[in-house]
Amino acid sequence: MDSKRCKVFLVFTFALTWLAWWVLAYLTQSGLLQFQSVPGQVIFILGGSAPTIGAYIAVLLTANEGSLKEFHTRVLKVKVDFKYYLYAILVPVVLGVFGLAIAYFASERYFTAHPIQPLFFFIPLFFTSIIFGGLEEFGWRGVLQPALTNKLSLFKANLIIGITWALWHLPLFYVAGAHHEGKPFLFFTLGAIGYSSFITWLYAKTKSIFLCVLFHASINAAAATGLSVSMDAAAVYPYYAVFVMLSGLIFLTVMEYGSSVSPIRDIEN
Repeated sequence: MDSKRCKVFLVFTFALTWLAWWVLAYLTQSGLLQFQSVPGQVIFILGGSAPTIGAYIAVLLTANEGSLKEFHTRVLKVKVDFKYYLYAILVPVVLGVFGLAIAYFASERYFTAHPIQPLFFFIPLFFTSIIFGGLEEFGWRGVLQPALTNKLSLFKANLIIGITWALWHLPLFYVAGAHHEGKPFLFFTLGAIGYSSFITWLYAKTKSIFLCVLFHASINAAAATGLSVSMDAAAVYPYYAVFVMLSGLIFLTVMEYGSSVSPIRDIEN
């Protein structure tokens, strides 16, 4: 990876997040701190903010790779075809609904243990998720994806992004009281690769970090509303993770190599 910006981003992001979240894991596992306490949430939010902060630090320290103004042009790129807004908001929901269909056939008890919330909850959860989750895309799409696709196809770049995104979450699987605690990290990684595939294509087509933020927020809001398979469902979630991964990779492959325009040129134009 030749991009200094990318290196700065990754080093800062993982250093801050893993420092905060591994400390949080130790404190919660030791019984010294409750995850839901104010200090616990402060540490959690601090770690979660690293991709956003890291993106700005990386941009400011590498002006030769693009100015802050250029970065903000991509962050605030909202004038795109309306179909991409529908894509960003609805694709996570559609994936989740297919996942619920899988759950229906895989486990009779799934919906008793994981009821779907009133659908109007999706709206406030969506806007909340823009701040708590969506802003990560400043780094994943604003810095990491452009650096990778300078040399790699979308498919290969996406595999790196998806695995990196999953590894960034790793400490949460050891934080007592966190949603990720004790869940199957392997299948979480497969799901991350799948979801990332759809966002990778969206950014390549639009150059809009803003739309990627919306897509990420929709993933989180759909999960919180019950419109996707919960990681708590050990008998169902592995099937859903594989489904999301295969759906994403097949979609990205078809959209990338099914076009007469080469992947790299498509990104640059």
